[in-house]
Amino acid sequence: MPAPVDLRRAWLTYTALRLLVFLGTAGLLVVALDLNGFPLLLAALLVSSILSLLVLRTQRTALVAAQLAHRERRAAERVARRTQLDGG
Repeated sequence: MPAPVDLRRAWLTYTALRLLVFLGTAGLLVVALDLNGFPLLLAALLVSSILSLLVLRTQRTALVAAQLAHRERRAAERVARRTQLDGG
């Protein structure tokens, strides 16, 4: 499991890389197949989605780990706040 990462940083990294994969795929499709408009959008979405599943596995794992850590931290904060409010 990767080292804990800030949720915002993990999300921004994964989103930026997904966007780069999409734009790169769209650029290649324009050059290679001379696609444009709606067919380009559909083909780029399909191909970049598949590529992202394969290429961005590490970043996706880091994002999920950051989300889980954030959720656990928030749950612990809620329990501590309830305990404090209950006078414990």
